[in-house]
Order: sequence, then C-alpha cells, then structure tokens
Amino acid sequence: MCYNIKNDLEKGMGKSSNINQKSTKAMLIIYRLFLKLAFAFLILAGFVVLQEKGADFENGVFIFAITSAIIFAVSYAITYYLYKYYNKNKFERAKKDPLKMQIVLMLRLVLFIIGAVAFIGGMAFAFVHFTGILIAILGLVLCEFLFYNRRLTSHLSTFSENVAAGVLFSYIYLCAITEFNYIVCVFYVITLLLLFAQEFFYHLTNISKHDTEGLKRSEMVQVRAKYFIRNALIYTLLYAFAGLFAVCGLYDKISSSSIATIIFQLLPLIISIITVVVLLYTTFHKSDQTANLPDYNTVFSAEEFKRKLAPLNSASTMRAYDYVVGTMTCKNGYCRKDGEDYYFHCLNVANILLDAGKYDENIMSTALLHDCVEDIEGCSTKDIERMTNASVAHSVDLLTKKKDINYKNDDNMSLYLQNILGDRVATLVKIADRLHNMSTLSHYSEGEVAKKKEDTKRQFIPFITSAMDRYPMDNAFFEQALFYFKNM
Repeated sequence: MCYNIKNDLEKGMGKSSNINQKSTKAMLIIYRLFLKLAFAFLILAGFVVLQEKGADFENGVFIFAITSAIIFAVSYAITYYLYKYYNKNKFERAKKDPLKMQIVLMLRLVLFIIGAVAFIGGMAFAFVHFTGILIAILGLVLCEFLFYNRRLTSHLSTFSENVAAGVLFSYIYLCAITEFNYIVCVFYVITLLLLFAQEFFYHLTNISKHDTEGLKRSEMVQVRAKYFIRNALIYTLLYAFAGLFAVCGLYDKISSSSIATIIFQLLPLIISIITVVVLLYTTFHKSDQTANLPDYNTVFSAEEFKRKLAPLNSASTMRAYDYVVGTMTCKNGYCRKDGEDYYFHCLNVANILLDAGKYDENIMSTALLHDCVEDIEGCSTKDIERMTNASVAHSVDLLTKKKDINYKNDDNMSLYLQNILGDRVATLVKIADRLHNMSTLSHYSEGEVAKKKEDTKRQFIPFITSAMDRYPMDNAFFEQALFYFKNM
C-alpha cells in the first residue's frame, strides 16, 4: 500500500481553529458566572449607597444586592472547589490536600467580606471626602482576591469583566428610579472601555501560549477583537432593553406586581438551586461520558515501573531507564506543566505499550528514550546507539523532531508521520506518546486543549488507519488508540 498521509489530512482537515472557543466545561462556566454576579451585585450595592449618600438598610434594593453578592461569593467558592476536586489531574491541590484547599477558600471569602464592607463604607463617604473613593477602591481590590490566579494581567482581565457587569446592574437601577436621559449613556461607554480592557489583559495573560497553540500573535489579536465585538453587542442589547423599559415605564409596573416582588426576593435562592442541580448533573453526566475511556497516566512511582521491566532481563533497557530517570527531572530543568518530573511521561509511554503486551526490549528502550535527543542538550543518536543498539537509535531518530523544521505546517507534519510509519517500533511509540499526552491536558488552556484534540483527530486517525494495514499484528493496540482518539 502506498501511504499518503497528506491526502488523508486534507480530507479531514478543518480550517477553523477551536482556539477562539472559550470553556465548554459547565462547572467552569458556572463558577465564573458566580464570580461575575458576586461582583456585579456588590457594585450595585455600592452604587445604591452612592445614590442615597449613605447605607440605608431599609432600602430593599441595597439589602438584596449585598445579600446576593455574599450568596454568589460563597457559591463561587463551593463550585470552584468542586471543579478542582473533580478534575482528573492527580496534582490538583484539592485532591492532594482537600482540607488545606477549603481553608484557603474560606480565607479568600473572609477577604471578600472585609473588602465588601470597605467598599460599601468607602462609597458611603465618597461624596464627602476623596478618601472614601480610595477606601472603596481598596475594598474592591481585596474582593478580587476571591479569584485565584498568580498573574496580575489575569486578575485585571477578570476584574474588568466583573466590573462591566456591575456597571450594567447600576445602569438598570438608575433607569428604574429616574426618568431616562442621555446622561446614562456614560455607563455604556464605561462598559465598552471595561470590555476592551478585559480582552486586552486576557491577550497579555496568554501571550506566552501563542506558540504552543499554533497561532500567530496577529491571529490571537483577531480572536480577541471578535470577542470584544461579540461582548459589546451583547451589552448593547442589554442596555437598549433596559433603556426601553425605562422609556415605557415598565419598571414601575414590574415593581408594583406582588409576584415580581416575591421573585425578586427569592432570586438568589432560585439561581442557587438551579445551579446546584446543573452542577450535580454535569458531574455525574461527565463521569458517565468518560467512563469508557481508559486513563493512560497511571505510572506514579519510578521504582514500581522498574520492577515491571525486570522480566525483560534487558541490560540495554535498564540503561535507558536509568538514563531517563536520572536526567529528565525537575531539578535538572525537565518538568511537565503539572509540576512532575518529565521522566514520568517517558515511563507512562513505555507502560502503555507494556500493558498492550509489547514485551520487547527495543520497543521499551525506544519508548523510554524517545524524547532524549529532542529535549536533552548534548544527547545524540550516537549516544542512544552506544546505550542500546543501532535499531533503537534509528527509531528514536525518526521520532525526533528537528529544530529547523516547523511541524505546525501540515506538509512537514505529514512527512514526519510518513517517515515514522516505515518503522514498526517508532509507529507504536508515537501512538503511545500521543495517548499519554492527550490524557494529561488539564494544565493546558482551553484553547490549547481544543487545538490538540483537533490536531490529533485530523492527523492521527488516518495515521493509525494506515498503520493497521501495514502492521496487522498490532491491530488490537491500534484499535484501542483509534477508539480513544475518536471519543476523547
């Protein structure tokens, strides 16, 4: 059979990148929504205080807003914890030390409440003295610590997004208590500026990820521009509806309705109940969907895996094991995104093939050493040959991506896979390598995950299909990999 992976790639290749799709994980969306609502209601409460020139605890809107802010802040902390706890990655802090994670979240909630008190207090004195404005700003900064991120730009992006929602809520309140006038358009302009700041800081946060996601900076800017336009249109519609309600006098009619009053008072509870139901459904539904997909990240102890290699009785394989485990450590600068020593990736790739019944010293040595020439400075195929044999060195050389070639180019990638297909050992290792990589994506951005899944389906499904024709003795393993890639 004449293999032409380029043709197969072109048939199944979609031109649009999934990088411009934000999170599709329901729990992630929910906890971000809770965070936005907590800030929006808090800012609304501060605006009511500013309008009333003081905190009026008989004002129903103020009480509703501040209560809702606390409810949604607590809901955010709970949902965030559950999201981290149910994450498949074994290195998530909630899994390693649940009690510590809970304490940290409660401390963040305390900071949010302190910040909320400072913000409301500052707004109460803002009309009297400039110091009140500074206290209010400091309060919002403290509230922002509820959101966990180590990057300042990420905080600024989230803060801008949350404040934009708060400005909208304040605009709606102003429309409800006063006659509509064009001064309120200032709120709209402020919102657009905040939305622009959100996308600008988001771009800065992810600027280091452009290369890994396969996008040029100009393409990423275009993506963020599209998000800004979309969000601006959404807020434009919301502002227009709020203004229309004011012009038609619908706020008075709504506020005078007893049913509307009840719904208004119970809104936080209603939203919380709906969210918990959705959250529980998502958690169990997600478990059902992924139950049939195997976990290829199962090696957690180097010593235990070493014992699995013992029956091979291969000196060259043990030399390969010792070299990888002794070299590719975080201490030496070889660390994966989840914080573990890089050699665990090599052990897992070899373990995937062991579990598939590939008890062969050349396969094991190649699997252990497959990234060495590419990643370890000074390591060459000659070193691999001296450590093992010429056959393993040849397989590792086929798997090694050359530094002067752009493998994001489909022609180059197709030629790379075509060359690998000519060697059975390299083919097996490459598929196992991709299986493990696709099992360990939780520390990548949403854009990276979507891009990697898209690339895998487009490139590796035809690659495996051709491998099945060439190496039928390995079809059981190929079929297992094919099932995983199609259903991941």
